[in-house]
Amino acid sequence: MKGASAARNITYKVLGTPINPRRDFLKTTFKCLLLLSLLTIPICLLLNKHTALFSSILSRYQMYGSADGPAKFQKALPRHEPLRLSMIYPGNYHFILDDTELCRSIHPYLVLIVPVAPGNWKARDAIRRTWGNETLIQGELIQTVFLLGVPKNSSKFKVLQRNVRTENRLYHDLIQSDFIDSYHNLTIKTMVMMDWLASRCPKVPYAMKIDSDMFLNVENLVSMLKTPGTPTTIYMTGRLKYESPVVREKDSQWYVSEDSYRENKFPTHLVGMGYVFSLDMPRRLMEISKRVTPFYVEDAYIGVCMKTLGIDFTPPPERYHFRLYMYEFNYCHLAKSICAILQTPDQLINYWTSLKGPGPAC
Repeated sequence: MKGASAARNITYKVLGTPINPRRDFLKTTFKCLLLLSLLTIPICLLLNKHTALFSSILSRYQMYGSADGPAKFQKALPRHEPLRLSMIYPGNYHFILDDTELCRSIHPYLVLIVPVAPGNWKARDAIRRTWGNETLIQGELIQTVFLLGVPKNSSKFKVLQRNVRTENRLYHDLIQSDFIDSYHNLTIKTMVMMDWLASRCPKVPYAMKIDSDMFLNVENLVSMLKTPGTPTTIYMTGRLKYESPVVREKDSQWYVSEDSYRENKFPTHLVGMGYVFSLDMPRRLMEISKRVTPFYVEDAYIGVCMKTLGIDFTPPPERYHFRLYMYEFNYCHLAKSICAILQTPDQLINYWTSLKGPGPAC
């Protein structure tokens, strides 16, 4: 102890100031905190000044996410901005809801896949109560699933997503990807559908894409598919539309620019309300879409892809199998049809109930 005390006395005399490690540490810490404070104040002022600018930039984007909350931003395109090949590539989008057992433990003969808006639960409910409840026809297993994107309005996302997940816990028949769900993005939705079918259900014989406002006679559909001579590959059928003119008016929802498609008429294609195809077709369409400039009219775009592939659509056995709008109930028309466009979910339930009841000889 005496030696240590003597050493400190010598140090004090040489340096002229006592050594206190604890005091030096506190002094250094104080200086660092002071410097940090001086740097933080201008940064906060700068951020505050540009908060309005940041909010303005953020408002141009739609925020969506997974079950745990917002996960990504998607740019909301101006109405007339052309689609790019990269925008329809399904790899850009990710499934945030996909727990159906379809093509995992359940391997059907026919998949009915229904593109539908996230908030349109009434249409989904009506389908489940009618033709979506038809699961065994002529000894063949039929399964129905619904394909959703995410809502355009980010303020509704949490409420809609909560409702969608509650609905899926009851039925396990919803597939949701994180593209913006809008009429403008139907081409994206269609290619996401094709990608899901190609990767999930390659061994299923047939699929049908059918809109959510459709009446479907599943019995007639299966009868058509089981008719001898119906192709099992390179097959796509529905209501054919022949060389329809391309709409160039910019205020139309079907507007297509000359940069996107130069011809004045579309090639023959299927009306998008509902079409049936063999399960080799999604992979073929996915591959050729990498070389076909996309545009917003999704059924015509599939037609251009088919023309580029050099594959013709197969006409249905009868044109009336795929009907357009049916404003009034007609028992015989529905009894002979495969599908028809309706107007409301209630109309679907009423028509279905009437068709299942007694009716005239057709």
